Amino acid sequence: MGLTSLFFEMKNKHVLIIGTGSVGIRRSKRFLESDARVSIITHDIDSSVKEELESLGATFYPDECRDRLLSECDLVVVATDNLELNEEIALKAKDKLVNCASDTSLSNVIVPSTFMLGNVTVSLYTGNKSPLMAKELRKKIQSVITPRDILNIELQERVRELLKNNIDSQSERKEFMIKIKEDSVVQGYIDDEDLDSAVCYVKEKLLLS
Repeated sequence: MGLTSLFFEMKNKHVLIIGTGSVGIRRSKRFLESDARVSIITHDIDSSVKEELESLGATFYPDECRDRLLSECDLVVVATDNLELNEEIALKAKDKLVNCASDTSLSNVIVPSTFMLGNVTVSLYTGNKSPLMAKELRKKIQSVITPRDILNIELQERVRELLKNNIDSQSERKEFMIKIKEDSVVQGYIDDEDLDSAVCYVKEKLLLS
């Protein structure tokens, strides 16, 4: 497979989920959180889980609607406990974006393990070799990326517009960003979680001086 990592705009995209085991439920919630339009076909689902998914915006359909929904959807997630059925559906949907939970060789889209740290999105994929190690690596990454890192990201986001209005050269703006990251006063404010004061200092003492 010629895989590459991408972020895809899912707002208003039509996602069809077939099967609601742990994978189907998890991916249903994930795409609903991304403002996708989620349709679900399933034979067995806890009523409370169904109510939760419906409250998030999912719509449930009977088997008879499968072919129509396959033709209409942008992405299909095949996640039943029937391997032969999964293969049949994945092959039928070959012209669509397909994520087959039971067989990545039938997929042209992989849904990696993903989590948020502030505004940072981290995705992990081990080539389907070790979900356990994906969890272990997630813990390691979460321990390395600190609240200080997240605040520095927010600071540079807020400073970027100031720089665009005051410094024409992109290379000079980059150098200024490095200067901010290394400035002890700025980082002191960051350590105190005082982002507003850090921005004011950058504007008044570093940028306009």
